[in-house]
Amino acid sequence: MASLDKHIAQLIRQYGPYVVGLFIMYKITASMVRRAYPYGYAWFLNWLADRYNRGMWRQKEELFTDLADIKKQFEKGADVEEKFTILEIGVGSGANFKYYPEGTSVIAIEPKEQFKTYLEENADQFPGVKITEVVWCNAEDMKEVPDESVSAVVCTLVLCSVLDIDLVLKEVKRVLKSGGRFYFMEHVFQPERSFTHYTQRLLNPLQVKFGDNCHLTRETWKNIDKAGFAEVSYKRFSAYKMPSIIRPHLMGTATK
Repeated sequence: MASLDKHIAQLIRQYGPYVVGLFIMYKITASMVRRAYPYGYAWFLNWLADRYNRGMWRQKEELFTDLADIKKQFEKGADVEEKFTILEIGVGSGANFKYYPEGTSVIAIEPKEQFKTYLEENADQFPGVKITEVVWCNAEDMKEVPDESVSAVVCTLVLCSVLDIDLVLKEVKRVLKSGGRFYFMEHVFQPERSFTHYTQRLLNPLQVKFGDNCHLTRETWKNIDKAGFAEVSYKRFSAYKMPSIIRPHLMGTATK
């Protein structure tokens, strides 16, 4: 027993500092990664948004094709000082600003403050679009935005990762003026049995864990159908330039 205790003591003296050093290094590295991750992820999403726009510009132009007409209609009946305002949920780096008509005011909703630099840089490229307010919050609780205060709400590639789609849609209806329009474009689940269908189901747990709660298996059109909008119009399509697991897409509008 004494010999065993002596051997253990020798191992502790020999390897103890090494193990303690490794543990300290692990804690320091883990802390640095946790702090750096949000900024790295913001950079990645900013890069991804640019690539997405390059592949989906035709679909985005189609989605926002009537924004200019709606703005003109709004301005005919609005007070002189009242501006045509779009509330964008999950504005990120402002990748949709290029599709907004000149003279648009934007209320930007974004939960990640790490996007601030990218948002400001992108806003400078589109001086005709003015950010009047940035609200750093989740879309499920936009209490800082008054009821019936905006003419349009835009949401692209966001409903896949929100915590509660139905609550977000309830908030969208609350802030929209009567007759206001909700514009959406999302990657969704492929319900028909296919290779993509099974791949999405297989990879969804990993996607949710490592993709900031982004789901591959959400049937978002069902939530929009039952949200209580006066009129809903959308189409499901395949975005052929996207990776197969996010190729099934949904785009359309819903009017309050």
